[in-house]
Amino acid sequence: MIKKRYNNINDFLEDASFKNWCLQTNGSDINFWEFWVANNPDKSALVNKARDLVLGVSFDAKLVSKEKVAFEWKKLEAKIQSNKKNPKQKVRFLTQFGAAASVLLLISLSFYFLSGTGKVTHKTNYGEILNIKLQDGSDVTLNSNSTLSYYKNESRKVWLSGEAFFQVDKKVATQAKFWVLTDDLSVEVYGTSFNVSTKKKKTDVFLEEGSIWLKLKNGADKKMVPGNYVSYSSKKDLILEDKNIFNPIVKTSWKDGSLLFENLSLEKAMEKIEESYGFSIVFKDDKSKNISITGAVPITNIDICIKAIEKSVDVTIIKKGDSLVISEK
Repeated sequence: MIKKRYNNINDFLEDASFKNWCLQTNGSDINFWEFWVANNPDKSALVNKARDLVLGVSFDAKLVSKEKVAFEWKKLEAKIQSNKKNPKQKVRFLTQFGAAASVLLLISLSFYFLSGTGKVTHKTNYGEILNIKLQDGSDVTLNSNSTLSYYKNESRKVWLSGEAFFQVDKKVATQAKFWVLTDDLSVEVYGTSFNVSTKKKKTDVFLEEGSIWLKLKNGADKKMVPGNYVSYSSKKDLILEDKNIFNPIVKTSWKDGSLLFENLSLEKAMEKIEESYGFSIVFKDDKSKNISITGAVPITNIDICIKAIEKSVDVTIIKKGDSLVISEK
């Protein structure tokens, strides 16, 4: 956010972030302007007039054209063909590629709510990724089908359902803690980078850098160091996994618009697609389930994602209502 002076209505109208705040379409801009308005009460009249003008204008949603999708797919297909391994090998490789094409196709329709109690809630739909700037300076990337909540004047204590990557701003002067609360545990930090997922009735925490403490629902504490991955279920009162991850991108690549697989079965890989898009996965044969995948696929466009998997592991994936049906070619 570029800081500037706002002395007249045009200063507000010419600022894209101000329009985003008026239309409630970007979490980071919403947070910035809520804070700005609260700290500039002398500009409230100008703000209200400018907001009325913005809300009085209708905007048509700009969708990505079919030609653009086809163009990006052709580029991706060329990379897949150039990197494809011997078709007789049991392990097939997806191409490694940047997330630029998939990010280009991302249209965010995330929701933002402010309740009467001052509780702020950000919510994403399937296939959406949202970047949020908290008032304390911390950055949060919220994955698809996820919800992040906090009170307006206490953004260093958040509630998470789904998945999010946190880059917490360290408060050296006050040593103020940052808390992430889920149904299974709470994460206590000062300043660090980590990933939290609450899917499948458990909470998974991966620490990228720094150090954190987990406060489990059963009352136990656990310290984590960089590279640690812990999965805990309060329902089972059990730590399901506790290991070190040597390739951090495996756990965090989703925030850049792609999923990275390392020698993963197609069945397990499609579970990730199911989490991102909400489709039920149906395999027509057991052989397809066991094909191994190593590589990356974009997750911000389901059609390109499906084509990438089809071309790389020689299967057919058909969308039927809310299901993805997979079979051998």
